[in-house]
Amino acid sequence: MHFLKHFLYLILLCSFSNLFAQTDVLYRVSGPSYATTVAHTFTDGEVIPRLRATESAIPTRYTDAVKGYLRTYTIKNRAKTERILGKSVMYFPIYEEQFRKSGIPDALKYLSVTESALNPVAISSASAVGLWQFMKATGKEYGLRIDQTVDERSDPHLSTAAAAAYLAKQYNRFGDWALAIAAYNSGPGNVSKAIRRGRSKNFWKIKKYLPRETRSYVPGYIAAAYILQHYEKHGLIPQYPEMDLQLTEAVKVYQFLNFQTVSAMTGLPVKTIKELNPSFLQNYIPATQRGYYLILPKRVMNTFKSQVARPDSRPVYATTTANTQAIYTTPVSTNPIYTNTSSNFNKDNYALSYHYVLHNENLHTIAKQHNCHPYHIKIWNDLKSNYVQPGDQLKIYTPKFGASASPPAVRIPKKKINVPKISTIKTKELVSQNPSDVGKKPAKNKIKARRYLYHVIHRNESLRDISKQYHTSVQQLLEFNNVKRGRLPMPGDKIKVKIIE
Repeated sequence: MHFLKHFLYLILLCSFSNLFAQTDVLYRVSGPSYATTVAHTFTDGEVIPRLRATESAIPTRYTDAVKGYLRTYTIKNRAKTERILGKSVMYFPIYEEQFRKSGIPDALKYLSVTESALNPVAISSASAVGLWQFMKATGKEYGLRIDQTVDERSDPHLSTAAAAAYLAKQYNRFGDWALAIAAYNSGPGNVSKAIRRGRSKNFWKIKKYLPRETRSYVPGYIAAAYILQHYEKHGLIPQYPEMDLQLTEAVKVYQFLNFQTVSAMTGLPVKTIKELNPSFLQNYIPATQRGYYLILPKRVMNTFKSQVARPDSRPVYATTTANTQAIYTTPVSTNPIYTNTSSNFNKDNYALSYHYVLHNENLHTIAKQHNCHPYHIKIWNDLKSNYVQPGDQLKIYTPKFGASASPPAVRIPKKKINVPKISTIKTKELVSQNPSDVGKKPAKNKIKARRYLYHVIHRNESLRDISKQYHTSVQQLLEFNNVKRGRLPMPGDKIKVKIIE
C-alpha cells in the first residue's frame, strides 16, 4: 500500500509538470453570453503550424522573443489585444490602399501594431508620435506638417503614406524586408554597422550587433502578424468600433473650420469628429491654400459637402470607393457586427444587406459595388482569406442616409482664420422699436412685429436636432438668429426657433 501511494504521487507530479510546461492562464470571456471562467492554453505544437501559414512580409520564426510577445497578447494584455483587433477595421483599409499604391507588401500593415497598438495619438518616451511613431525631424523630412495646431504624424492617411515611403527607401537600400523593418526601428546607420560587423545581410545572424530594442522588434512584428490572423484560436473577441468609425471618407477643405461647426452641419458628436481627425490639436482646421483632409462617416459626407463653400469633391485619401447602388440585398434591421453596443446602429443609420457571390466576382469587385473596402467585408463575415466562391452569402452594411437630401448651405468665411466671437442673442425684447415710434399707430406699410419661441441648446444637441424638434430647417434657425458669419450657437445659448403668430 505504501508503494502504491508513492507511485500515484509520482504520476500526479508528472501531470502537473506537463501542465506547467504549457502557457496557461484563466480569463473571463467578455460579452453577455460568456459568464463562465474558461481556461485558455497554447502550446508550441499548436502555434508553430499556424505561424508557418501566417501572411508576413518576412519568413516567420518561432523564437523565445516571439513566444514572449504572444504571451503578452493572449495572456497579460487580453483586453488591450481585443481593442487592437477592433481598431484594425478603421486603419487596415487605409494601410492596404496606401501600400498598394506604394508597391510594398500588404503584410507590413502589422508593423503599426508593434509601433503604436493602432493608437493614432500614441506618444513614446522618445517623443515619437502617431500610428507609425515618427520623430519630429523624420516626420517633417517626409512632408508631414507639425506645429501647435496640426500634427500630421497622427493623420492616419498622411502618416501611412510617409511610413510607406520610408520603408520602401530602406528596402531599396538593404534589399531585405527584415532589415528594412529593423532600420525603421533603429535607423539605417545602425543596421549598416551591424551588417559590417556580422558580415551578413541576414537579420538573425547580425541581430546581436543591433541595439537591444531592435533585436526584439522583428520578432514583435512576427507576433503581431500572427495574432491578427489567428486571434480566434486564443479565444480573443475583437471590440469593433461603431459603424460611423468604420465606413468613412475624406474631403479636402481650405478654409478655417471648427469641429463645432462640422457637428452642427452633420449632427455628429464632436467626439466622433475628433476621433476621426486626431491630427488637429485645437479642435479646428486652419485655413491653408494647400488644404487639409477632413475625415467623416460616409453617411454624412454629402450633407457636409453641400454646406461648405469650396470643398474638394474628390476623395483623394478616401478609405472607400465611389458611391454605387448595392445589388442582391435584403434589408435587415438587427445583428450589429461589433461586440460593443453601437448607438449609431440602434438609430437605424445603417442597414444590413446580403450579397450572393456570382461567378467571376471577388472581394474587390464586391466591395466596389457596395462602396466599402474588401477588409470591411472580411471583418463583417469573419473571413480568413480573400477567397470567396459563387453561392456564398456575404453580410454588407451600408449607410441609410448617405444619399438623403441635404439642408440649405451654411457658408464658411473665406478669409477669417481666428475664431470669431459669438454675438449675444438678446432675449428680453422680441422686436426692437424706435423710441419715437412708441404710442403711435403702426403704419400700414410697416411689417408686423414678430414674436418668437426660444430654446436653450443642451449639451450634445446639434442645430439639426433642434430643427427636427420644431419642424423647421437649419437655415431657418440661422436666419432667425442672424447667424451669417463665424461660429454657430453653442450649448447654453438661447436661440429663436419658431415664429409665434
